[in-house]
Amino acid sequence: MANVDALTADQEADPLDRADVPRIELYRAVEVGAATGGPGLTDPWGVLADSSHIYVLDPPAFGVHRFDRTGAWLSTIGSEGEGPGEFRRPTAMGLVSDTLWVADGGLSRLSYLSREGEYVRSVRFSVVLGSSVYMPRRALIGGGILSTEHFSTSVAVLPALHLLVFDEEGEIAETLARRPRGRAAVSVTMPGGNGGQRLGSVSLSHPLDLQSLVAYDPLSRWVYVGGWRPDQLPSSNFELMRIAPNGDTAMAVRLPLARRALEADEVQAHARTIRSALPDALRVRIGERALSRAFAEQIPHPAETAVDAMLAGDDGTVWLRATRGGARGYRRWMRFRSDVGLDGFVDMPAGHRLLAASGGMLWTVDRDVWDIPTVVGWRIVPDDACR
Repeated sequence: MANVDALTADQEADPLDRADVPRIELYRAVEVGAATGGPGLTDPWGVLADSSHIYVLDPPAFGVHRFDRTGAWLSTIGSEGEGPGEFRRPTAMGLVSDTLWVADGGLSRLSYLSREGEYVRSVRFSVVLGSSVYMPRRALIGGGILSTEHFSTSVAVLPALHLLVFDEEGEIAETLARRPRGRAAVSVTMPGGNGGQRLGSVSLSHPLDLQSLVAYDPLSRWVYVGGWRPDQLPSSNFELMRIAPNGDTAMAVRLPLARRALEADEVQAHARTIRSALPDALRVRIGERALSRAFAEQIPHPAETAVDAMLAGDDGTVWLRATRGGARGYRRWMRFRSDVGLDGFVDMPAGHRLLAASGGMLWTVDRDVWDIPTVVGWRIVPDDACR
């Protein structure tokens, strides 16, 4: 990486444990859902907002719902199919200048549309590198197409994942970064069912050894990569980088968000917890010892951290989610701003899941007792208004 503009000094204490880190107050500014007209929402995955519109990515609806800034429905962009402006499995969206782009994992395609939803063009390709298949995932300013999603026959043992930029011909133009993945699953061998001797295997997700997080600027200007160095245990700082499409590092900071090395008995306790949550038919085929052994063999440096997700705003702010269990547990989002550092946190209302930070708001999705979703836009109360 080149052109590191800033590298901050370590702060003295983990902000999660500091009493002086302020709570950021929010107020409910707009709601988007069935009550605002249109077809209603099914399963919102993302939100974008500009000065005039709110865009909600809704994969089961095969497109993007467009609303005005009051939350009134205007139109739905896209429909099911493979033609121009149609989608099979829309997975992400963003803005590049005056253009809305939508990534389709089912068609390996990026579609570019006007902000009103008029089809402009599309790019369709996939690239095979060894046992991995890379597909277009994000559009960047300048026409680059960024991929971090891959499908591999050996996902559980891959030590790292490239951030790749492709040109519109499907050729690799740049390798932005190589980030440690951290293993998200362990593979466990189990006997066949009904007393059979046939052996099978299953991959089970686990919360250990999280090493890195990636977030994207909604305006397609930056890629944010954050994580911990696996060789710096028992404690280490979270290293956050903002990377430009040409591969230059525009910002690099160290934040006091440590990982903690786990003892063998703690790893076994995690394995027991995961096993206890399995369906009955699977749990009876996976012994506690076999699962604990899989953890020990496949996770060489087991560790845990409260920070488990990252989200970038279009104003340069980065939000880091911290989750802690236990009787006094919580789930909150901490705000990082490059000019002041970690300067506050938000506790979202119960049941609300944060989707985006765009257009001067935080956007969450909430579901009612009938599982019908509503997207809520929250504005931050100005600091001087809290005094």
